[in-house]
Amino acid sequence: MKKSFKFFIINTLVTILISSSFSYLFLNYKLKNFKAESYSTTQNVYIEESNLINSIEKVSPAVVSIIAKKELQQYYNPFGFFNFFDENFNTPPSQTENGKKTKVGGGTGFIIDSSGLVLTNKHVVSDNTAEYSVIFSDDNTEMFAEVLSLDPFTDLAVIQLYTDEGKTKKPTDLPLVELGDSSSLKVGSQVIAIGNALSEFSNTTTYGIISGLSRNIQAQDASGSSSKLSNLLQTDASINPGNSGGPLINLAGQVVGINTAVAQSADGIGFAIPINEAKVVVESVLKFGKIVRPSLGIRYIELNKNLANKLNLPVDKGALVTADVQNGIAATLPGSPAEKAGIQAFDIIKSINGTEIDSNNSLTEIIQKQKINDTIKVTVVRNKKEINLSIILFEYDINDN
Repeated sequence: MKKSFKFFIINTLVTILISSSFSYLFLNYKLKNFKAESYSTTQNVYIEESNLINSIEKVSPAVVSIIAKKELQQYYNPFGFFNFFDENFNTPPSQTENGKKTKVGGGTGFIIDSSGLVLTNKHVVSDNTAEYSVIFSDDNTEMFAEVLSLDPFTDLAVIQLYTDEGKTKKPTDLPLVELGDSSSLKVGSQVIAIGNALSEFSNTTTYGIISGLSRNIQAQDASGSSSKLSNLLQTDASINPGNSGGPLINLAGQVVGINTAVAQSADGIGFAIPINEAKVVVESVLKFGKIVRPSLGIRYIELNKNLANKLNLPVDKGALVTADVQNGIAATLPGSPAEKAGIQAFDIIKSINGTEIDSNNSLTEIIQKQKINDTIKVTVVRNKKEINLSIILFEYDINDN
């Protein structure tokens, strides 16, 4: 009996030990697999997120906050987004005593040349009574800025940075952005907007997609100035007041657009100028030290059916060349390409290089795609007859006009 009981106890202990061993081995196996699975999942997420992080870190050092100051007692914010934005946004004055400079607004820009050339929106730096400076977000370094050139055709401008208040010393070896190819963008392409949000939170980044291409809008800034903006990128990446002039980048850290406008009456609708539209500006400034554009040198009115009927014109599309007789302004500028080609008042420019001028293709939009010294084929309607002209385009310098 004692032997049987002893055998029973030993057998039970052996069974418990064997069961415990199997349980331990099974549990250890599951834990190892669980750690491996968790590690694998974490790695996948990290790789996906690093594309975003790397692109932001690549561009951010070359993004600057633009600050404007001026002497005034009452002020408005001239840096609210072009169009459709609630202009209740105003930057609080940094100084309020009369005779001292007051901060009246802010925007964003990005460095396109290591010597301190910065690309931004024209409406950010269009106040010629203001003084401009920039702040680098990484170390709060401040530099002085001078408006170098404004684009006559688009909402673009270039400013030059200086390290001294007298604006005699240009910086060297500044970080600069890489320009991408906006023509490769498709609806659904992932993008990141970077900017000086609310003129307070520098290098704020938001993430979204391209939600539309080739958008045309009629834009208005806080001062009431209106402008037609064409061929814009539409994005749902949040764009805030103060982001004007900031870069819209892809996941490779390349600039593909310049943040320009938002729709006031809707959420998640922002607009950016494609970077390919801005490349001609960048090339011009790097080559000539200013923005130069070709121009016909004419005064004109874009035709529509109502105007054509009212004036009893033979066509209802095109550009009607007009003079301002009351103020003594000729239809063509003296010495301009149009004058040398013989274009006259009441001529109707019907097409350029075979592209008809209409609501989708304005004369300005067609001309701004050309280069200085390009020869263009112009079809003109004069006295109900078509005339074909060859015109060599001259330089148009906004600073001289």
